[in-house]
Amino acid sequence: MINQKAVRMSPDKKMLQFLNALLPEAECMRFVESRSPCIADADIGMPSLRVLKAPVDGKLAYLMFKAASPLATMADPALLRILYRSLRDDALASDPDALNDLGWLWINGRRVPFNSVLARRLFKLAYVLGSGEAAFNLGEQAWYGRGMCVNQDLAASYYEQAYERGVMCAAQALGRLYEKGMDGQAPDFAKATHWYRLAAGAAHASGDKCYGF
Repeated sequence: MINQKAVRMSPDKKMLQFLNALLPEAECMRFVESRSPCIADADIGMPSLRVLKAPVDGKLAYLMFKAASPLATMADPALLRILYRSLRDDALASDPDALNDLGWLWINGRRVPFNSVLARRLFKLAYVLGSGEAAFNLGEQAWYGRGMCVNQDLAASYYEQAYERGVMCAAQALGRLYEKGMDGQAPDFAKATHWYRLAAGAAHASGDKCYGF
């Protein structure tokens, strides 16, 4: 006879229980009025949501591009709740994009009350699952000190990892970081130029828009 107390919970089940406790149920969510960010409190980071767009030449293939989360602009509370429930379900299924998008909402306080601690936990989970956007967002949080002490070394580390995971905007962030100088150090214009060139080349090739600047 199996001793149920001796049966260890699988990592997936532990993660599910952790997320289920961490993320409020859709029915318990309080959505706030969408605010317009001021310069001192502008949105940071980037969402992961992809939107399909048909190419101009009419080919059957689709182009993928990053778009701001509808949760940031949607006005109808009922629709907001439905969309949040969908993202929450995906997050419980360990979808890194959903985890990152929910974190992006809480770190910016758009339509949901600002919660930097919850946002960071969600970013870290998405980061462990391989999300480049989550790495970028962790870098943004460290750079701007949104809910934590400013840590430029940590920001640089996360930005570099985001770039290695295909987030080209991270190159622009690194250029900015080295241009201004890190932790009281003199600016490193050689490194700044290197990263700005990579960012410019990527933007020219893909037409992607960078977030958080």
